[in-house]
Parts: sequence; structure tokens; C-alpha cells
Amino acid sequence: MYSSFMQYNEVLVTGGTGLPGPHVCRALIARGFLPRLLVRPGSEGRIAPDVRGRCRVTPGDLTVREYVEMGAQGTRAIVHMAGAWKEQPRRGITFTEAHVHATDNVLHAASVWGIRRLVFVGVAGARPGDPVPYLDARGRAEALVRGADLSWTVFRPAPWYDLRDGKPRVSTGYLEGLASAIADSVHRQDTVGRVYEAASTDRFLWEELQGVS
Repeated sequence: MYSSFMQYNEVLVTGGTGLPGPHVCRALIARGFLPRLLVRPGSEGRIAPDVRGRCRVTPGDLTVREYVEMGAQGTRAIVHMAGAWKEQPRRGITFTEAHVHATDNVLHAASVWGIRRLVFVGVAGARPGDPVPYLDARGRAEALVRGADLSWTVFRPAPWYDLRDGKPRVSTGYLEGLASAIADSVHRQDTVGRVYEAASTDRFLWEELQGVS
């Protein structure tokens, strides 16, 4: 039924318009994958121009289960990076919605379509119950992934935004290194069930992925 989709080797990418998004999409494309970006309506213009012509775009909201199901249909793997670094309660954007609820929807979509491979990008230091609401929500979302019956890999990079002012705090080199590791892990079985963490932007602890099988 879905052979016409599967021949494109599609990977659902959430967070494709965020800071690491273009780097991850380029890395996936270089490895023969076709990124399918789930993008909030009205945000299509934030897709990097060089990526736009080499990906598919599905409008949708991660907090709405039906949109995530639609975005995941026909894909062979999911790279889940999306989230929010700042709450906007008036717009209904809370850390619980953007991270925990959204991740639950991603896992549901994977179950519906029989997608076994999931790469989750969280944040270093996150844990359920952390007094910092952002880290608590990130930790709860990661716990959902690690408890799922899926072939998952978790990356816990240092935050790429300063939580105080929202300014980027990582270099292009850092993002490219992370993107390369994420794209490689999609097809590498030796990364299944592994967690790769970098506590700061000065060192890639996932360099292990590049040199050790």
C-alpha cells in the first residue's frame, strides 16, 4: 500500500526549521534519505532554501496527534528534534505540550505505521523532576522514548540556545558534527539503545559514534 512512499527512503524530521534542522536535513540527504519535514503552517518560509527543493513538507502541529500521524505515514524512520526553549502560555505553548505531549504523539504515530527506528534529540542534563521546568519536560519526554518498544537512539547535546535570552550559543561546526552523528545513526544498528551526551559545546562525546562500532 505504501510502496510508492517507501521507495524514497523517507525520514520524518521534526524541528527541521530550528537551528540544527538544516544541518540534519543536509546530512540525511547526503546519505540518501529524503527528509519529510513536519512544519507548523506559516513556517514553511523558514526552511533553508537549499533544503526546500530536496525534501517533502507536511504542514502540521506536533501537539495534534492526527497531524503527526499524517506526517509519519510512509516514512521508514523518525528524527525527533522539535521542542520549545521558551513557554508562551497565551499561545498554548508550554514545555509539557511542546516536549512531553508532542513526543507522545510521535511515539503513537510510530506505532500506528509500524516505524521501528527513532532518533531522539534531547538536551544534556535533562531529567524528570528537575526544578528547572524546561529540563523537567525534556527529561520526561526522553523517558517516554527510552521506555518505548522501539529501536531508539538518544542524543543529549548541550543547549543550542541560551535559555535567558534565546540567542544561539553553539558554533556551526558543533551543529554539523551533531547532524552528521544523527544522520549516521539512522541506519546504524550499533547505536540502538545508546545515549550520546555532550555536557558542553567544547567537546563531542558522540565522536565515539564516528570511530567505534
